[in-house]
Amino acid sequence: MSSSNIFGDLANATKALSAHRFGVTTAGNNLANVNNPDYARQRVLIGEEGMIQTIAGPQGMGVEVVGFQHMRDAVLDREVLRETSLNASLTAQQAALGKAESSLGQEINRSGDSPFIDGATADGGGSGGIAETLNNFFNAFHSLSANPGSDAEKESLLQKAEILTEKLNVTSERFSDLREALTLEVETDLDSANQMIEEIATLNAEIARAESSHAGQALSLRDQRQAVLRDLSEIMQIKTENIDDSAGQIRVYIPTIGGDSPQLDLVSRGRFQTVDLDDSGVNPVFTVGEDAIQIDVRGGSVHGALKSRDGAIAEYQRGLDDLAKELVTQVNGLYNSGVSPNDTNFFSDTSDPSEFTAAGITLASDLTASTLRTSNASTDLGDNSLTLAIAELDDTNQAALGNRNFGTFYRSIVTDLGENVAAVDSRLEDENIVFELLKQQQDAVSGVSIDEEMTDMMKFQRAFQATGKLIQTIDEMLDVIVNRLI
Repeated sequence: MSSSNIFGDLANATKALSAHRFGVTTAGNNLANVNNPDYARQRVLIGEEGMIQTIAGPQGMGVEVVGFQHMRDAVLDREVLRETSLNASLTAQQAALGKAESSLGQEINRSGDSPFIDGATADGGGSGGIAETLNNFFNAFHSLSANPGSDAEKESLLQKAEILTEKLNVTSERFSDLREALTLEVETDLDSANQMIEEIATLNAEIARAESSHAGQALSLRDQRQAVLRDLSEIMQIKTENIDDSAGQIRVYIPTIGGDSPQLDLVSRGRFQTVDLDDSGVNPVFTVGEDAIQIDVRGGSVHGALKSRDGAIAEYQRGLDDLAKELVTQVNGLYNSGVSPNDTNFFSDTSDPSEFTAAGITLASDLTASTLRTSNASTDLGDNSLTLAIAELDDTNQAALGNRNFGTFYRSIVTDLGENVAAVDSRLEDENIVFELLKQQQDAVSGVSIDEEMTDMMKFQRAFQATGKLIQTIDEMLDVIVNRLI
């Protein structure tokens, strides 16, 4: 073997030594990121440089690192983004409806086949919510009708009426505050989403620069971009697509509503467009760009918060207003049906429409125990016709309430809210199963296995040691050739 071949073998061994060193450091880098949820494991790719013809026949030119493989499944990544949006939407709905349930001031019991409210039964004995106070209100009229001349019964009735109006006021205010809080959450999330959209465009440009000469090698930047995409998916549902011949850049798009194109790019290469929200109308409207192209936000926390705000929570509040309006209308309709001075109101009843809502209902300002009447037609203390007629409203079906009485109507709107809570809980439980299965599949591809990395590290370490032994042997051969044979 000629000395030139020996030097060639030394050069090949040196390249192999470098390749195995990269194998060890890559395994070490994977182990260092074992608890990093945004990291996808990497693999060093070692390839042969080629063959040359020698007197003795073909001879390898050694190995070298030809690149690094990013262990990601693009299909799985897209599915995880989709399920992340669905999961975030349901989680936001669950949180909003949970707050709404707490705002009731009354327990919803879902231990049976269907939701019902504690304290909403005819015999009372509940948790002090509207259902019980409404029941107590009509019971106080029954008690006064049995003893119409009793000042104590009148005081008790006024107290129960005051409690009922305060309960309606406070509950309505809680729901209004909750809706305002959800609106603020949506606006905050949308600001964050716009920052993420800009960040994705910036990362696109950085990846393109980094991969202009080495395609697919900006692995850390790709991990960062995937993490931002995941965070953006938690706010709104997006779709992604690789752009051909763009050095690793992607487009991020979202469906449109009534536009010329069924989809609109939020990010394309290094360009981006932010999302605006117009919440002044009946329904929230999301637009993009100077042309204000309307988009369809289908998932994520923004979708979940708005769906709860404008759905179950708004329906309950409208039902509460309907209850208060009909209560004012029916009670006042009986109480003020006489002639002066027996034409006053029980509840405030002016031209102000707010007094016909749960937030605005109050007792008439001049109503006291001394002015409270039990009859419209007589001053006889024994006449209980008025109080008895009002008391019987408790069991009277009202057309404005869907031909239901007050208690049944209130139980129905709370039951609807409870059924929404139960439905979201059930859907989220199912969604979590799908989401976790997808995450496990993604982790199987991209996640770091300590055992596997330790095995790789030992494999490359032994190869490094063996290559070092080869270099030592070649060095001894050269020593013989140079120093002993000459």
